[in-house]
This record gives sequence, structure tokens and C-alpha cells, in this order.
Amino acid sequence: MTSSQSSLLQDALAIWHAGVDAVRGDSLVANQVAIDRETLLIAGEPQCDLREIDRVIVVGGGKATSAMASGLERVWQHSGPKRIAMEGWINVPVGSFNPDDPLLKRSSIRRHAARDAGSNEPTATGVFGTERMLEMARSAGPRDLVLCLISGGASALMPSPIEGLSLDDKLAVTRFLSRSGANIEQLNEVRRCLSHVKGGGLARACCNAHRVVTLIISDVLGDPLHVIGSGPTVLDPFPNPRKAITVLDQFDSNQTLPAPIRTLLEHQAMQSNPSQPRQQCPVVNCVLANNATAVDAAGVEAVRRGYAYWMQSSPRSEGDVNAVATELSRAWFLSADVSPPDCLISGGEPTVQLPEKSSCGKGGRNQQLALAVLRHCAKHEDSPIRALENMVAVFGGTDGEDGPTTAAGAILHGGIMAKATKLGLDIDDFLTRCDAYHFFEATDGLLETGPTHTNVCDLRVLLVPTRAAS
Repeated sequence: MTSSQSSLLQDALAIWHAGVDAVRGDSLVANQVAIDRETLLIAGEPQCDLREIDRVIVVGGGKATSAMASGLERVWQHSGPKRIAMEGWINVPVGSFNPDDPLLKRSSIRRHAARDAGSNEPTATGVFGTERMLEMARSAGPRDLVLCLISGGASALMPSPIEGLSLDDKLAVTRFLSRSGANIEQLNEVRRCLSHVKGGGLARACCNAHRVVTLIISDVLGDPLHVIGSGPTVLDPFPNPRKAITVLDQFDSNQTLPAPIRTLLEHQAMQSNPSQPRQQCPVVNCVLANNATAVDAAGVEAVRRGYAYWMQSSPRSEGDVNAVATELSRAWFLSADVSPPDCLISGGEPTVQLPEKSSCGKGGRNQQLALAVLRHCAKHEDSPIRALENMVAVFGGTDGEDGPTTAAGAILHGGIMAKATKLGLDIDDFLTRCDAYHFFEATDGLLETGPTHTNVCDLRVLLVPTRAAS
């Protein structure tokens, strides 16, 4: 890598990390939650009169939830009424907290490791933790405030299958829909109907509480509350089994999934009226940050470093990864030719349809997107673009995980292209097999950050040299 490329890559990584830093759970909660004269404020808005509260119960789950809990405890220790007891239970991934941390050992909020890092699927350990959470929620009385912390990964971390459905059945439908290219909205439409806690189930368990206030770091584009974490405290819209069956009809027309899934949904469709949510205690859902928050913060860092940027946070699922790669590549090539802008920042979440399991490789949507963009570069008519001269890009999941890998995503620069050429790697072959991880592993192109303890979808930064510097 040339010194110019090295400098560009340093800038791109700094811009990407600035976006992630802006959505870290502890600082978000500490900055947006306050207590003023026994009034709980969130983003400056009053949410609860604490004179009416004797106990605070904290529940929830997600990749950012341990950090969010730390931020909440910091606020409470500084200005919370000493007479109010706080206790809680949250389900989090392994690696999102240090069990030997003396501060956490004294914490009144229990961090429960509900799944391993890099495996975003429900587990029996997660079911156990969710049951403890529901027990605490059901114990809430009229002078109890329930604070729910929700972030990306909550759906998998808070499993509680309904009667007649096994954990293996839930795993089967989650894996099948994900592999078939279902987006998060479609996946959660089904999961909300098959859980005690999703689709407002956690709020219904708190029916005797004074109030439920949920703090959310959104990992779903457009922030549809009932989709984020499958909406454990969102009562409207009520879970709709008819819509869930429509999703199954679209992706499982041959009915290969375990029979209890469709049978239970059909039974619900006959018995329920999804347009009539049940009466509950007051519930307030507050989104503290989302993908646009990270994109905006990355833009601020880009300006600080002297770049003129173009940025976009997609308001909805972006669709097929190859279409996203085509659009990003076109914009990047244009910047290389007529910049400014010389910095492209985008956020979103494309979908990847996997090949048959027997031929499927390893990777995630960010690695697949980076490789698809690299293919456009390799086939470009201009040799500087084919060689990625003075062009770098970073593609990463803001949670530090990409698919079933421990990498956050991938990086592109001239050295990656040169190494791929030297090794004789066939980009098309790796793309077809969705084996981007092994391509970038061989070319030293993996973006490895470790868990970031947050999650607001994906962030991409693509740079060319600024005209002032060139």
C-alpha cells in the first residue's frame, strides 16, 4: 500500500469509527436520560414523576444493552432518589461485559450472557434469562417503574417460544427466512406471533406497573417500533398471524418448515382479532439513536478531516446487495473523476440470498457488499480504478459483527486488489458462493473491530483524495 493509500485508509477508518462512537450505549443513555427534581427526563422531555415510584425494574436485551445499563446506573447514582430501589435483568451476548469488573459485580442490574459472540441465534440460555425477565415484569406493582433497554440483537437474545413451539422450531424458521432473503421486517412479523415476549408481550407482563419506559437504540431502518427487537413493549400493531402466514407463503410455499409453526399461526388467525390490542399500563417508547445518527457523526468527522461529503441513511431495507453495490460503485467512480464530493458515507442494510447450503461459503452482508463493489472496480475500463489507485473504502456492521463471523466487514484499497490478482482469486466465484470472508481473509482485507457494544445497521465510507491534497 502506498503512503497516499495508507493516509486515505486511516481517514476512512477514523470516519467510520466516529460514526460508531456516536451510538455507543453508555454515552447515549448518560447524555439523554436525566433526573430533575424527581422527574425522569428523556431527551429533555418529562416521562415520569418519581415521587410516585418506590422501585425501578430494568429489563431488556441487545448488543448495546450492557453499555446502556452502565449509562443508566451512572445517571441514577449521580441524581436518582436514594429511597428508590433499582433491580434488573438483561440478556446480552458473551463479550459485551467483563464479568470480573468490580463495578459490575456491585451492579443491581444482572447481565446474563444469553448467547456466544458471533452467533446471532436464540439459545436455551436465552430462554432461561427471558423467563427471569418476565417474572420480574409480572411482579411490578402500581408504584413500580419498568425501564426496558432494547437494542439490535434483542430478538435473538430474548427468546420465549409460545406453548406448542420448541426452541428448535424457532431456530428453524429464523434460519430459513434469513437464508431465503427475508428482510428484518418480514422475519420479525413471524417472530412476533411465536413469542411470549415479542409483539408487546413484555409490556403485557407489566400490566400492573405504574409505567413502562423503553429506551431504544434502533437497528431497523426507518425505526418501526414494532420491528425493533420484535417490539417487546409495542402494543400497537398487535401481532398479526395472517401477515405472518403471508410471509411463510412467500418464502416457504412448499411448506418445508416444521409443521407446528404454520399450525400455531393458523390457530391464532382463527382465534384472535389483531386490530384490538389489550388494555395495559402506560407505555412510552423512546428511540435514542439510529443509523442516521451514525451517518451524521461520520459526516462531522469527514468535514473535520477536510473532506466534502455526500451521505445517505436509507429509510428502509435496501434490497439486493448487488443492486446496492452497483449504485455505490457508480457514485464512487464519479467521485474519483470529478470530486467533490470526495467522501461518500452511506448507511443501510442490504439483503443477501444465500446459495444452497452445500455450496455456501462464509461471510456477511458487509463483506458481500465490499466484494461486489470490488468486482465493479475490477471490470472498469479505466486502469487506475481497476487497480484502486488512491481509492479506499470501509464496509462494516456497527455492532462489530458481520453474519456468522467475528469480522465487522471488509476494507478495499489497492493492496487488496493487487493481492487478489497475485493469488489468482476469482471474485465472481467467491461472490456466487457467498464466501467473501475467505476472500478477504486471504487478502488481509477483513475489518476486525471486536464487539462495539452497539448496533444501528451498517456504515460505509468510500474515499478518493481531496482535490486540495492532490
